[in-house]
Amino acid sequence: MSKQAVRQKIRTLLQTLPPEAFQKEGLQVLPLLRESPLWEKHRRVLFFLSTDREIDTVPLMEAAFSGKKEVYVPKIEGESLAFYRIYSPDGPWSLGAFNIREPETVREEDALKAAGEPLLILVPGLAFDLRGGRLGRGKGCYDRFFAGLELPGEKTGPAKKNYTALGLCLEAQIIPRVPAETWDKPMDALCTGTSLRYCKRTTICSL
Repeated sequence: MSKQAVRQKIRTLLQTLPPEAFQKEGLQVLPLLRESPLWEKHRRVLFFLSTDREIDTVPLMEAAFSGKKEVYVPKIEGESLAFYRIYSPDGPWSLGAFNIREPETVREEDALKAAGEPLLILVPGLAFDLRGGRLGRGKGCYDRFFAGLELPGEKTGPAKKNYTALGLCLEAQIIPRVPAETWDKPMDALCTGTSLRYCKRTTICSL
């Protein structure tokens, strides 16, 4: 099945679900992730601001603030994603590209500086598989962002990572196989309201 066909199938499925489904699983991920080594080991967490057809990220964001973590959210700048630190889960927000919420104002001093401390990145998507495959909305913003985070490796080795990519979604968005291209960046783990699973073809880099 093509990427476009899978996108249409999942979008149709999500439209049939009641709003309570997105809120319920958003609450259910709290104990799964907060009790995991991933949450304990990372001080800087990159969130996405969920739409009404995505798992609710507000409860987890509130937990991050309560746990004194640094919280960052994305803003689309041209064809790229930039992440900025925020200090409250309440915004204020504005509608940016594709009608997705973004920080209403940003300051240069709050821009993410990726070098150094490992990042835990909560990644949205339409569909995921247990090998780490992710199907986004087709704009490639996250794939380009991940590529920009990779550190130069040894002369004969692959690039190094200093981040852990965690796909965050409803259990219904996990499918047997996501169609993927060579440039699609795999997830290290997936978390739904049902379970936290480490992906089979990748290695968690910062534990």
